[in-house]
Amino acid sequence: MADINPKKTPIRGMLIGTIVSVLCLLFGAPFFMANMWIHGEEFCPQLFQKRSFQYWRLPGTKLRIGSTTLSPAVSPCSTSILQTLVSGGVSDWHVSKVGYGSVARDLGPQILIDYLDAKDANGANVWDAWSFRNSQQAAVLWPIVQQVALQEMYHCVPDLLRTANSDLDVKTLDKNLRIACLQAAQSKLKALQEEKNTDGDKALRRWILELTDDYQEDLEFAKGREAFAEN
Repeated sequence: MADINPKKTPIRGMLIGTIVSVLCLLFGAPFFMANMWIHGEEFCPQLFQKRSFQYWRLPGTKLRIGSTTLSPAVSPCSTSILQTLVSGGVSDWHVSKVGYGSVARDLGPQILIDYLDAKDANGANVWDAWSFRNSQQAAVLWPIVQQVALQEMYHCVPDLLRTANSDLDVKTLDKNLRIACLQAAQSKLKALQEEKNTDGDKALRRWILELTDDYQEDLEFAKGREAFAEN
């Protein structure tokens, strides 16, 4: 039977351990760093402005390292849209895009941002041009889109813009936009009730009743309003 040199085994083990540690460090460092760097964009529904943000945090925790860096806020649209908005004293910021390292994903507000950024074949902003040509309709459309954004119901923005692009007179457009909001709000109300979100439930009820108050005698609104008027 061959003799075993006991002095060689610990050295070999230490060497293997060192190599494994170095490899883990080399291959794990990029993943670790990527999960430390959080970045993205956010959108303000009161101002129709967007800005980027970035910060560092400890992976697997919510502990931030240092402060958040914010870029200057800019608007993706022109005065044709901005002048129709209802100004307010408070500015909310909804996260529209969030990324970890090189991986990013879009969130609800990005739906509206994409429409506001949309360009035609000549490079002109589609909705700026539409709002300039249809100033009366724009004055009806954008305040309602703004309210939808404040309620974080960005998913119904495409329906609102399709409705606005249908060559309707101002009164019909206003009514159809509010019907679309009422229908979308019914789904959100159900979700809030399932989540037992009492505050969100009450806020949504108040908003939809205010939004449809001018049509409370209209049969198309009557049934939908009943669900929001319940105590």
